[in-house]
Amino acid sequence: MRNLKIMLAMAVFLAMGAALAWAQDDVMFLNSKPLGPHERPLVKFTHAKHSANIKCVTCHHNYDQYFNLVDDSEGMSCHECHKVAPTPKNKISLTTAFHKQCKSCHEQAASKGKPGGPVMCGECHERKSSDEFLAAQAKKAKK
Repeated sequence: MRNLKIMLAMAVFLAMGAALAWAQDDVMFLNSKPLGPHERPLVKFTHAKHSANIKCVTCHHNYDQYFNLVDDSEGMSCHECHKVAPTPKNKISLTTAFHKQCKSCHEQAASKGKPGGPVMCGECHERKSSDEFLAAQAKKAKK
């Protein structure tokens, strides 16, 4: 009976964790309001595709100088730590954080013979993605 209770508790715990892992939208547009009007089209980001192969803390992170995760930053948005301009607390600007994180991961995957991903400006900042985003926003506003 005791083992059954333990197994039930573990099942509930795992189910809660799975729900949190899938709580993010499958596809999102990287539209960081702190940056103001964007000069390039928005980036369409396939969160579900990325999170299936990459640990959450790879992107949602806050590491110390020894690369140990120092707090519960998983799930935070980039702009919560990275500001438009570098700060004494975080010397990596928001735009640099996006570009460095995405491009370096894509380049690293490609160097290992795995499917990489876009690394050139127009490959991520596609005009059709911004048009799709604007259409989705207009549809939400009508509801």
